[in-house]
Amino acid sequence: MRGRSVEIYIEYALAENFLLDAMLLWLSLKAAKQKIIFWRIALASVLGAVFAVVFPLLDVGKAFAYILKFAVGILICLIAVNGKGIGRYALTALLFFGFSFALGGALLAVYSAFSIEYGKNENGYLTESVPVGMVLGGSFVFCVLAVALIKALYRRRALRRFVYPCKVTLGERSVKADGFLDSGNRAKVNGTPVCFLSPDLAFDLLDDKCMTEEMTIVTMSGETTIKIFLADSLEIYCGEKPNIIRKVYFAPSTNIRAREYKIILNAGVLD
Repeated sequence: MRGRSVEIYIEYALAENFLLDAMLLWLSLKAAKQKIIFWRIALASVLGAVFAVVFPLLDVGKAFAYILKFAVGILICLIAVNGKGIGRYALTALLFFGFSFALGGALLAVYSAFSIEYGKNENGYLTESVPVGMVLGGSFVFCVLAVALIKALYRRRALRRFVYPCKVTLGERSVKADGFLDSGNRAKVNGTPVCFLSPDLAFDLLDDKCMTEEMTIVTMSGETTIKIFLADSLEIYCGEKPNIIRKVYFAPSTNIRAREYKIILNAGVLD
């Protein structure tokens, strides 16, 4: 009876560690934008699961124990990564260890929040009395949040590729702000491009001047008439020297108040 209970425990431990390693490897490959090959992840996860079950039984010193754990972690990353180049291996391994530490810290925080007892065994390794379902459930939530964060970071990175420091001048007044080059904005008035800027920038430029010109734009709700004004110049910094565009129309827009940039540039301003 006792032998049977130990056998079931080992099976659960293998399954739990296999799923956790597979999830962490998948997250690491996704974050590193590496090709995901599931049989490689499965093979690496099997090795990681077996090591996780055997490791607490080994009688080794702390220093060698840490070396061994990191070595196996690097090895399973080498198995999971498809391709050549030390850079992709190093990045995937760093992400794997980073996600592993983050998941471990998050689970310990949950244990403390719900007063779940955990401690160390006679060999000094962390043990916990918590259902497997709770561990896997918490890991799933961690995975969902991590994927959302990864997507948000890559979206931000892609956005920043089209954001440039800008300076708009009207008379003796000028304002500086980041501008987003919008490929969908091709509005023009008599051949002059029209850009959009936040209301606060428009107020700083115009002061007590009034916008007397108008133009009609097409939106999802139909045609809309907006106020515009002609600025003396627009400077766009995408190198050491600014690109200076003389005479550019601008229209205030409340849609860019809460964004990372305050100017929406016309697609043709850098032509």
